[in-house]
Amino acid sequence: MNMSAPRANRHLGQASTGPRTGAGPKARAGALLLAAATLTAGAAACSSEKTKGGISPAVVSAAAEASRRAASAAAEASELGGPQVSAAASDAAALFSQAAAVASASAASATAALQSRAAAFESSVSAQVSKSRQQANAALAGVTGSGNALGDVTLTGIPTAASDGFPAVVLTITNSTSAKANYAAQVDFLDSSGASVDSVVVGTEDVAPGETRTVLAHGAKRVSAATAKVARAQRY
Repeated sequence: MNMSAPRANRHLGQASTGPRTGAGPKARAGALLLAAATLTAGAAACSSEKTKGGISPAVVSAAAEASRRAASAAAEASELGGPQVSAAASDAAALFSQAAAVASASAASATAALQSRAAAFESSVSAQVSKSRQQANAALAGVTGSGNALGDVTLTGIPTAASDGFPAVVLTITNSTSAKANYAAQVDFLDSSGASVDSVVVGTEDVAPGETRTVLAHGAKRVSAATAKVARAQRY
């Protein structure tokens, strides 16, 4: 594996100097991760609360669990590119609102429907992400070196404080060709010694000529500090 990609190497939280990367994508992705982390923590806290004002702790717990699942799925969906992210964010926001309404009203009759909806949302997102990762991994399977699209990809780091300790970056992908294309990219997260602590493959499809997409890539292990690097990027 060719690990030389200096222009795509970023410390988490360090803004990219590349011309195609702005604060907008970084802020949106960071905000989504932070919201997911906050809601997950809030769900755990709510589930242990005592009955207050006649609200059933069982209902509060059920609503909190639905919020946690929605938050988790929203964070996972942020790995996807294109309209899928917006759709998932809207669905998650609707679930958060429904969970809050159910909890505040102690609507036990609505908890089953809420939990079913949250589970279906989580399952749908997981399926989308799994499919996207499988396609991206397949595209990179036969790639030697750094691939044919390293120049189309730049990174913006997200501070680990905004991602609950998980390493995360925003990939800005711009199709520099005259034809629609799919992209697959492998992001490696390295510790201070340069050793890999985590790696993730993400992809996005049907990127039009000249179109720019932002895709969130995040590791599965909490780290105190890391550097992100695009190890391979393939246009296909």
